[in-house]
Amino acid sequence: MAQSALIAADGKLGVGLGHISRCRALQAELESLGFEAKLVDTQELEENLNQTLWDLIAIDSYVLPLEAYEKVVRCAKTCLFFDDTLRLDYPKAILLNNASGVNVAQYREKYPHHLLFLGSDYRLLQPPFVQVLKNPPIPLKQEVKNVFITLGGSDILGLNSPLIVAFKRAYPDLNLHCIARDSTILGAKLYRDLCVQEMVDLIRRMDLCICACGQSLGEILACGIPAIALEVAANQNANLVSFKNCILSIPKAYALSCDSICYQVLEHFKSYSSLHLRTTHQARALEILKRPTKWKEFGKFLK
Repeated sequence: MAQSALIAADGKLGVGLGHISRCRALQAELESLGFEAKLVDTQELEENLNQTLWDLIAIDSYVLPLEAYEKVVRCAKTCLFFDDTLRLDYPKAILLNNASGVNVAQYREKYPHHLLFLGSDYRLLQPPFVQVLKNPPIPLKQEVKNVFITLGGSDILGLNSPLIVAFKRAYPDLNLHCIARDSTILGAKLYRDLCVQEMVDLIRRMDLCICACGQSLGEILACGIPAIALEVAANQNANLVSFKNCILSIPKAYALSCDSICYQVLEHFKSYSSLHLRTTHQARALEILKRPTKWKEFGKFLK
């Protein structure tokens, strides 16, 4: 009989879509190991705890209180909790931070009695992004013409429109593309509610991406496209550090003015006019992302 897994991710209450993306990736990994895995929003977690004891419950949340985690461990044989910020004093479980730049010493100090899954050994990418990694790298063009802006499902710093305006003033002939909920934004082709494969196809048509440092950064780099990455929230720092040698970045963008961010993005864009730099960064990123993970060994932790 297949083992059962319940995965809960912030969607409706999350600031971006990265929670859902990496939990879909976890779902795929578990299903490849023979699990029957169900993915729900964290707002639906409670109603799914009254069923038979789950073999595994995984939670990816920035908002659930400690009490929710304490209840979950009574409803599953094993629990796995995503944590990017040392947020809570979690009950006994597997704690996961899969950024290669994670501060391992901090986790070991705060959680000495937890099983820790830390670093790129536990990288998670949705299947279409894993599949694209198996393809030869995209040949990058001499000139950057198509630029993709994706700063999280909520664009929490309100940067979409200012960046588009800044680019249009400096480079009026650029083709700008943007993931945005605000359909009134002008100056770029807008997208929303794309499926995973549509995202892969869109990214691979781009010459350069401007993104946050969450889950989307790894997805963009897996497609072979260079990125200017903005740390739009403090919990993204480890991911920024993970890829610091293969991106141009703006650390702590959340503490900067909009004008400062736009200026730095345009300066990075100038640097990326160098095909050599973009090609070098592409090769470094793909080398990181093609390293094997340990998810296939996950079953032994559940025995």
